[in-house]
Amino acid sequence: MPTNYPFRSLRAAFFGLVAVGLVFSLFACQPKPMPEPEPEPVVVEPPAFGEEGWEPAPLEEAMARLQDRDAWDPDGVYLPIPRHPAEKYLEGMVIVLDPGHGGKADVAGYKRGPTGVREAEMNLRVAFLLRELLEQAGCVVHLTREGETSEVANDAVKGTLKRRAEFANNIERPDGGVGADLFISIHHNASRPTANFTSIWYHGESDWAEVELDVARHIAFNTFRTMQTYQAGLTSPLLSDQLMYESGFGVMRYTKVPAVLLELSFFTHPREEQRLRDPHYNLKEAYGIYLGLVDYAYGGRPTQSLPVATVAESELKIETTLDDGMPGWWGSDRQRILSSTMRVTIDGVAVPHTYDPATKVLHATCAVPEAEADKPNVRTLMVHHANYHKHHNYPQRFRLDLTGEEPVVEPAGRPRHTNHAAGQSY
Repeated sequence: MPTNYPFRSLRAAFFGLVAVGLVFSLFACQPKPMPEPEPEPVVVEPPAFGEEGWEPAPLEEAMARLQDRDAWDPDGVYLPIPRHPAEKYLEGMVIVLDPGHGGKADVAGYKRGPTGVREAEMNLRVAFLLRELLEQAGCVVHLTREGETSEVANDAVKGTLKRRAEFANNIERPDGGVGADLFISIHHNASRPTANFTSIWYHGESDWAEVELDVARHIAFNTFRTMQTYQAGLTSPLLSDQLMYESGFGVMRYTKVPAVLLELSFFTHPREEQRLRDPHYNLKEAYGIYLGLVDYAYGGRPTQSLPVATVAESELKIETTLDDGMPGWWGSDRQRILSSTMRVTIDGVAVPHTYDPATKVLHATCAVPEAEADKPNVRTLMVHHANYHKHHNYPQRFRLDLTGEEPVVEPAGRPRHTNHAAGQSY
């Protein structure tokens, strides 16, 4: 058959066009090259403190920071909680924590905030957190309740305040003694919706609460810093319980060991109530108390040997060796007890004394008090002194029994405001 030249030419032309089209399509479908990425900016961090090349900032930089200072922010959740290096001075200290209230959860409105948050529950959370902080520091810590109630602590059962106090008075110590070094009752306050600050309460007159005030001021100032309640500075953070009741708070009235009651903030303040629901905020409270106790222990807890009383030729002599409560730091060979704070009294009457700084022995001498008709010749002996941190001694109060052939001196618990003429103590 003859070759169809025109057809062959057309076919060749057609396939040529297809080939060109395919080549064109392939080139057209080639992806465009991506632009080169911008190089990452090089950030040169200055050397950290202590590293080679570190230089201190100019004074102007620090001054500039003071021009834009933040107000206290109680809403801030984050709080560094480092271990204080001086917490070692808490080791061995026996502390009873009393989470206030508990036992009336079924009573409508009892100790509740605007939305129903219960004070008893926030008190217990703070106590749990504080116990952990103190036990890590080596303290021996006991709680009056571990749950809603205990045999000791139950607001629904009469006598709970006395039982809480006696729990602290009679706690057995690892050293074989009896009684806590400190009783801390943990509470939150109630008032008008705008009130919100920390207050630390002591029992009776300030003259009879020297040790309590030593502890209280450290706790107050540290909880202000950690909680940052905006009304800090509105009033004195240290308050006598007799401002509330003539005979003071029952739980402290019955306590024979140093005792303070903390009203950490106001659960009746609407925003504070919500903060108090948060364990992170409760940790701020607990950490402030911990720091206060560290400061107190760091400053020393003065004491003295049990006073020895003797009688010779109608003259009563009392001797005791004072202890400033601080370790053998550099300078411990010098006098660290303030002479102006040394005082000895019998039934509130000052007794002349001398003190030897070398031996740290205090001597007091007076005529033997005459026995009153139909009354045993038993007196209240008080010994006071304070170290240069203004921390006062404990115990201060002793029972001096002059009825027998030889005088007998025994510890009599923390000081009480006593009307010796009326024979009343509270």
